[in-house]
Amino acid sequence: MSNSALSCKRVISPFRNSPRNHKIDTITIHCVVGQMSVENLCSHFQTAECSCNYAIGKDGRIAVIVDEADRSWCSSSPANDNRAITIECASDGFYPYAINANVWKSLIGLCADICRRNGVKKLVWSTDKHQRVNHLNGCNLTVHRDYANKSCPGDYIYNRLGQIAKEVNQKLSGAPADPFKPYQGQVNADDGLNCRTTPVSGSVLKTFPDGTVLTITKEDGNWGYCGQGWVCLDYINKIAAAEFAGANSQTQAAKEDSIMNGKTFKKMYDEINPTYNTIDEVPAYWRADIKELVDKGIIAGTGGGKLGLTKSDCKAAVIAKSIAAKMR
Repeated sequence: MSNSALSCKRVISPFRNSPRNHKIDTITIHCVVGQMSVENLCSHFQTAECSCNYAIGKDGRIAVIVDEADRSWCSSSPANDNRAITIECASDGFYPYAINANVWKSLIGLCADICRRNGVKKLVWSTDKHQRVNHLNGCNLTVHRDYANKSCPGDYIYNRLGQIAKEVNQKLSGAPADPFKPYQGQVNADDGLNCRTTPVSGSVLKTFPDGTVLTITKEDGNWGYCGQGWVCLDYINKIAAAEFAGANSQTQAAKEDSIMNGKTFKKMYDEINPTYNTIDEVPAYWRADIKELVDKGIIAGTGGGKLGLTKSDCKAAVIAKSIAAKMR
């Protein structure tokens, strides 16, 4: 049983069982909650009393932490870890614990390599925990939260496991990836959007306000190029194919129909997170607390007698007030 040739180093953790007692037929992807280098990850798993088969650092380099022939201590489930290759990915240290484009690319390549060498023909993901843990309908992607009260692998990875399986299966089949089609996207970020020089890092070139329409001409992981730098696609709502830009009157209607999707999205967002401009508009269960904060001058409003508080603002203010009271 071999290790992946994609790895750049092998630093074996003492926290393992040798050999594993089950054939490899599963992959379990984790996040480490920190943009750590592969060297730091190797060091971490020497003392952490846990381990993984592979660790991917923030620059995309891969290390072997536990040989594939052995069982790692990774998923709070010996049964899962005996049959799974476990992969820890450097990620943001805050919700939703996103991984960058370098880690994404390495993860896809590593998963495909693991499948090829271990006779796994296809990666199958299910949003149904019962199907995952019982390996029903060919399901062979599991997550740490299946076996413990944890958020791992974080919502960023968890919500994209279907896409991860799709990209890995494309590599396994040898089929070319679907050709990229440029499109128009609308910025959905009330506090603006950072446009960066590279998919991973770099100085901010420009900040786009909420509602700005950009043309995305290429993608790299979770980043899209808009002609003025790379923007995070988490804040882009696809609204129209790029060929509609500058369209003649014959195609203008089609463009407007497509853009309506973006307007509808914004309308739905406003319905979910409404803005309250008076105390009477604030829901009754928050009203007394918000009034107290306004009377004390802690909440100043937006001027003109308007509160300008969203539902999220009210919730956060009441939580902060409660925490402050407990700390007195």
